[in-house]
Amino acid sequence: MKKKNTILILLTLFSFSLFAQENNSDAGGPPKLSELLGVWKKVEIPNEDEINTVNPWPQKYQWFAFFENGKVYSMMSDIDYDYTKKDILETFKVLPSDKTPDYKLEGQFLTIDNKEIKDYRELWGVNLFAKDINEFLKKGNLMMTLDDGKGNVIYYRLLKRIE
Repeated sequence: MKKKNTILILLTLFSFSLFAQENNSDAGGPPKLSELLGVWKKVEIPNEDEINTVNPWPQKYQWFAFFENGKVYSMMSDIDYDYTKKDILETFKVLPSDKTPDYKLEGQFLTIDNKEIKDYRELWGVNLFAKDINEFLKKGNLMMTLDDGKGNVIYYRLLKRIE
């Protein structure tokens, strides 16, 4: 069953990568900025330890917020919490904006730059699911795939919106 889920994920991601920025499959495609904005929580992917060739962020529980001003905030923990959208926004509100990473969404690619770290840049592929695929790939979930700078996906991150 685990192998089947991994293959399904990889095939789904591969099928998304075949579509140009303006084209979407019926399963989903690149999010619009309005669909990216908001608060998200990382969802565990079955076999993620096997499919992620590296894990730059080993803490299991992760929360993110994308804002209209081009800022992206994140926090991580070894312990799961049932944060509300309000909880997360209040937490991020106290953090200094000038030390917070910037993001830019261009079609199916999202770049994150952190001016606090010299030459820091993350390149992500992003796909928003338009329908339920299985028990964990759900409509509205956001799949982020991290590129190693050579065109290879090295890390998968699945996010669920917190309303």
